[in-house]
Amino acid sequence: MFAATSKGRAFLRAKRHSLPWWFKLRTEERVFEKYCPSLWEEIRGIADGLGITMERAVLAFGNGGLRPPTGGCSAVMTGTVYGRNYDFKPRHYGARLALVQPTGTYASIGASERLTGRLDGMNEHGLVIGLHLVRRSPRAPGFGCVLVVRMVLDQCATTAEAVAMLRKLPHAMQYNYSLLDANGVAAVVEVVPGCVAVRTGTWLACTNHFQSALLRPLNRRAAHSQQRLPPLENWASRDLDAAAMFTALNRSISPAFHHGYLRGAGTLHTIVAEPAKKRLLIGIGGDAAALDEDMLDVDFDDWLRGNDLPVAYLEGQLGGMSQPFEWPVSRRRKRVAA
Repeated sequence: MFAATSKGRAFLRAKRHSLPWWFKLRTEERVFEKYCPSLWEEIRGIADGLGITMERAVLAFGNGGLRPPTGGCSAVMTGTVYGRNYDFKPRHYGARLALVQPTGTYASIGASERLTGRLDGMNEHGLVIGLHLVRRSPRAPGFGCVLVVRMVLDQCATTAEAVAMLRKLPHAMQYNYSLLDANGVAAVVEVVPGCVAVRTGTWLACTNHFQSALLRPLNRRAAHSQQRLPPLENWASRDLDAAAMFTALNRSISPAFHHGYLRGAGTLHTIVAEPAKKRLLIGIGGDAAALDEDMLDVDFDDWLRGNDLPVAYLEGQLGGMSQPFEWPVSRRRKRVAA
C-alpha cells in the first residue's frame, strides 16, 4: 500500500542513497532486540515487501529515519477524556491512520509516521499517548519520538508502565509525552537525553515547553506555547465530555487551533479519546464536528472483534471554515516581460 502512494513511488525511484558514517546495522539490531524486537521484525517485513536492502529499510523506517523534529501540539487530560491537536506542515504529514493487531504486542490505533512510528494513539488497554516537541537541538544517540510512542503503545497497558518505560529508554531529543490510561491516571513525561521529569494530577495540560522546575531552564523561547496553555487548563479543570472537548480543540477559531500551515505548523488532525470506553474521535483539519462526514467515531473494541471501520479514508478541511487552506498550494508561473 505504501509503494502505491506518491511518497512510496518517490522513495522507490530514488535508487542512489548513501548511509551516514555513524550507521551500523549490527548496532541498530542490538538496540532494537533489547527494547523492541517486534519492530525489528516489522522493518524486516517492510524490506522484503518493498524489495530493498535491510540497511535502507532500517535507515528509512527504523530509528535513523525517525529523528527529525515532529510537530507543535496541544493536549489536555481529565480523569476520563484525552484530547489533542497535532500541528505540523502538510508537506511532512504521514496522512495515515493505522490500526494494527500484531502477535506478541498490544493492538493499537494511531496516526502513522514513516510506517513504523506513531504521532499519537490508543492501544487495546485504553492507554493513550501523544508527543510534543520542545527543542530541536541538541540531539543525542537514542530513540526518536515517533518510535518511542509506538513502543509505548505496543508494550504498556497503564500510565505507570509507560512512565517506567520512558524512564529507561535512551532518548534522542527533547520532548513532552502526554498520557492517560483506562483507570483515569494522567501524566506528562518531560524528556531530555539523560533526564526525565514526570508531572501528575487529576487534570493536566501540555504544550511545547517544559513545566517542571527541573527542566524549565532548558526551554527555548516558548511564548506561543505558553499562550495556548491557559485555555487548555481551563478545559481540563471543567472536566469537559468527549464531544465538548473535541469541539473546543477542533474549532478553527479555538485558541488551541493553528493556522500557520505555511509559516511552520498548522492543525492537521484532532483526536479525543475515552480510554475506559476504548473510544476515539478523529477529525482532519478544522470544524470536523460541524461537518459531520469529516469526523470519525471509532469503537476500538468493535474493531478488535473483527468489524472493519465504516470508511476507507477520512477527509477534512485544513484551516476549517474560518480560514480554509488548500493543499497542495498551487504554483502559478509569473510572466516575465521580455
